[in-house]
Amino acid sequence: MQMYESEVYKSTEGRHILHNLYRKHMVTMQAPMAERMVETRFGDTHMLCYGHPEGKPVLVFYGNHAINPQVIRPFTQGLDLTRIQLLVPDPVGYTGFSAENRLSPSKNEYGEWACQVMDGLGLSEATVLGYSFGANIALQLCVISMLRIEKLLLVMPSGFVSISASQMADLVPLTIKKETEITDELVKKALAPILPFPEEELTETVRLLSLHAKMEKTPVKNFKKKELHKFNAPVYIVAEQSDYLFPGDKVIKEARKIFSHIEGTRLLNSGSHCGLYRQDDEDRQECYAAMSDFILRIP
Repeated sequence: MQMYESEVYKSTEGRHILHNLYRKHMVTMQAPMAERMVETRFGDTHMLCYGHPEGKPVLVFYGNHAINPQVIRPFTQGLDLTRIQLLVPDPVGYTGFSAENRLSPSKNEYGEWACQVMDGLGLSEATVLGYSFGANIALQLCVISMLRIEKLLLVMPSGFVSISASQMADLVPLTIKKETEITDELVKKALAPILPFPEEELTETVRLLSLHAKMEKTPVKNFKKKELHKFNAPVYIVAEQSDYLFPGDKVIKEARKIFSHIEGTRLLNSGSHCGLYRQDDEDRQECYAAMSDFILRIP
């Protein structure tokens, strides 16, 4: 396989395979969608815009090692996209069509990047949604420019509780195995702590990312009250009781120590970090209705 000089992909072939996977998920997306590019000092940023073009803009950040249209699909199915538009950039330095240079979370560089994305979109302020590890980007943005955030919605967020070494050990086998050793069985076993139910498309995506992307361990920053004590925008937190990575009770407890204005919290019982991918149920529908209400409510 030909080597490729990139901080994201292992080869030109792998880049092509993962870009095709991205386009495949775009084609099957049911929500209204548009593409655009935004310039930042960290490199060009590709983004997908889902929902009503005149809807309430929500800037969305998702976790690393994911495919934009796939990871956002549950939100496009659940939120009120007749009145909301999700603006979802591919993070610089990860799989997608943005620049391929990695940034430093410890220096809040992803927060600076997020500010420049807002500049490129002409947004002086916006409601921000951070999902999973994407919450780290949202929280870095809070640190860098808190006055630009109208509301903050955090869903199963990183940034409040630490992941233990043993937890990381459970999740990293795919990053150290040889390509010939990355089987469907190994992928399912590695994902079991966060994906304990059958989800073939997610499993296939992780397998392809393991084969073709540079999935190095990403530093995860936890935030302290002193960094965010002046942040006064409304906050809403959705957490999962049985989340292997970010247990809901602990997340909400720590968040209450940091934010002065938590408007609401919701504790799900779907059974896993990837519970949003489960089939519709009453609890999930009610959660999305609450998130849509929070986004659309006039402050």
